Amino acid sequence: MPLAMAYVPWQFWGQTYELEKALQCGTIFPELNKPFLGKRGVAR
Repeated sequence: MPLAMAYVPWQFWGQTYELEKALQCGTIFPELNKPFLGKRGVAR
């Protein structure tokens, strides 16, 4: 019996950030840039 199974949708190569912006955001893909907003989605 497998311990766990993952579903990972296919990632299409689209627009990317410049190197400096990518390092600040932690991703090269703007679609994956989901900043943490804090409690209940409210920025602090």
